Amino acid sequence: MCGVVILVETRVIMRPSRHPTALRSADECLLAAVRASDPSSRLRYAREGLDLEPADPEIRFLLHRQRYVAHLALHRFRRALQDAEAMKRCGVLRDVAYHDAARVELALGEVDRAVASLRFAARVAPAVRRSFHGWSLATAQHFAGRPLDALASLARAGRLSTRDRLLLRATAVFVRLDAGMPVRGAEATLEALLASPMRDGYGGFLAGMIALHLGRRADAERALRRFVARHEAGDESARIALRAELRAARLALAAARVS
Repeated sequence: MCGVVILVETRVIMRPSRHPTALRSADECLLAAVRASDPSSRLRYAREGLDLEPADPEIRFLLHRQRYVAHLALHRFRRALQDAEAMKRCGVLRDVAYHDAARVELALGEVDRAVASLRFAARVAPAVRRSFHGWSLATAQHFAGRPLDALASLARAGRLSTRDRLLLRATAVFVRLDAGMPVRGAEATLEALLASPMRDGYGGFLAGMIALHLGRRADAERALRRFVARHEAGDESARIALRAELRAARLALAAARVS
């Protein structure tokens, strides 16, 4: 999201078609969309599946999500938002639908609407994903210039988290440093990030920004360059979700080159 990308495992169960004469079942369309190598093909297969009006709400949800991903990759944000709204109406995985809506709303500059979507996602999510949505909410609030709201969201997410505590703690350290607020344990948190496998993912961005604030220029440049290079070569939808972080990282690297 602005911050974090949510991944939903797509499990396509191939069932015999009730209409053996049909060229393709909704399940087959979904599988073809998931395997598509470009957004246009993904859109075509997902539309074919939806045209068959599948009765299974999960299949409908996943077909709309494939359209959403394709529109996002093509920067058709309004159309992607329409698919996110359709995902909400399917009645399954509601937290994912609202999280996906928030990703597009942020891309459109509709921050208040995105914050509301993320709050709702955190409220309706199963326990295993609740802290993730709270963390996404905090990053959106931070980049919108609302550090106190971000810290409150991180505190709530921390109470629910069982596995992301280092990232949550590091995000809180970054928010405080970025807002000029007092912070304890910044050096220890940075060392923990640099020693963690998380340094190769979002933790690399946090490590770079914390190191920058602590005056550890070499560590900051190394971590931020790795973060930017990883996502420049990656998926377009991930770049959109992380656009605020990528912008901050690039600005920090440009400033480091000038100074």
